[in-house]
Amino acid sequence: VCFKKDRGMRKLKFKFMDKEEKNVEMVHLSPYMKSVIERLTADKKRPAVHTYNATLNSFTKFSGGQGTEEMLVTDVFTAGKLKEYEAWLRSRNASWNTVSTYMRVLKAVYNRLVEAKRLTYDARLFDSVYTKVEAQSKRSLTEEQMNTLLRTDFEKLPEDVQNVLAYFLLMFLFRGMPFIDMAYLRKQDLKEHCITYCRHKTGKKMVVRIPHEATALFEKCRNKKTDSGYLFPILDETTENEKKLYENYRQALRTFNRKLAKMAVLLLPGTNISSYTARHTWATLAFYSGIPIGIISKALGHSSIKVTETYLKPFENEKVDAANDELIMSVVKRSKEKIVA
Repeated sequence: VCFKKDRGMRKLKFKFMDKEEKNVEMVHLSPYMKSVIERLTADKKRPAVHTYNATLNSFTKFSGGQGTEEMLVTDVFTAGKLKEYEAWLRSRNASWNTVSTYMRVLKAVYNRLVEAKRLTYDARLFDSVYTKVEAQSKRSLTEEQMNTLLRTDFEKLPEDVQNVLAYFLLMFLFRGMPFIDMAYLRKQDLKEHCITYCRHKTGKKMVVRIPHEATALFEKCRNKKTDSGYLFPILDETTENEKKLYENYRQALRTFNRKLAKMAVLLLPGTNISSYTARHTWATLAFYSGIPIGIISKALGHSSIKVTETYLKPFENEKVDAANDELIMSVVKRSKEKIVA
C-alpha cells in the first residue's frame, strides 16, 4: 500500500513539474519585459523605464531584431547566452559601465521571474558577466575644489555658466540632491525654509532645510513665474503628458551636463563634472569629515545603509591610510619628545 501511495505521489509530482515547465516555456522575454515596463510606468519610475527600454532595445538588436519576441526566457537566461551578449556589447564599443547597467537590468528581470516561479534560481548565473558598479572616486571633487566653486565671483562668468554653477552649488548644499529631484520640485514643496519631497528613485520622503549659505543662490534660481507650479524653471510647465515631461527632463539634463563641462573648463580645468558630481562630493566630504554612515545614508535618501556603504567603498582605504599616517606621526612625535627629555 505504501509503495502504491509513494508511486502515486511521484506521478502527481511529475505532472506538477510538467505543468510548471509548460508555463516556463510560454514566457518570452520581450512581452514579459514590456509588462514590467508598464508596471514601472504606472509607478512613475521614469528613470527605470528608460533603462529597461534601452536594455530591451539593445538585447533585441543582439538577437537579430525580432528575437526577443520569440525567445524564451529559458534560452535567454543561460550563462552562455549572457556571455555572448556581453561580448556583442563590447564589440560595439559599449563601456563596461553600459555593460553593467544592461546586465543588472536583466538580472532584475531574472529575479522577478524566479520570484514568480517561472524560472529556477541559479546563484551563479551572472558570475561570468560584468555587473559591478564603477568606483565613483572620479565623480567627486575635493574640498579645495568645492571651495573654489563656492567662492567664485559670479559677475565674472557668462550668464549661462552663472546659472549652471548656482544649480550645482544648490544641489551640493541641499545634501547632494539629485538633479531629477530638483527639476520636479513644486512650489508647494517649500514651507518655512524647508523643502519636502519624495525621491524619484526610491520614493523615500525627504525634508531638506535650506541652509543660510544657500539663501542667495536659492533666490537667484527659484522660479519667478507666477503661472508656474515648479519651484525651479527647469521643466516646461505646459507639458502635462508624463512621458513627454520625462523626455523634457532628459533634454534638460543633457543641457545641464553640457554647461557643467563648460563651467569646469573655466573654473576647474582638467576636471570632469557631471550632474552626479555634487551628490558624490557631498557624500565623500561628509564621510571624510567623520559623519556616521547612518546619517549620510539618511541625508542622501538611500534605501538602506548597505547602499551607502557601497557608495563610499572606494574611499574607505584612503581614509584608513590617512588615519594610519596620523598615528605614525603621533608616535614619532612622542618618541622625539622622549629623546629630548
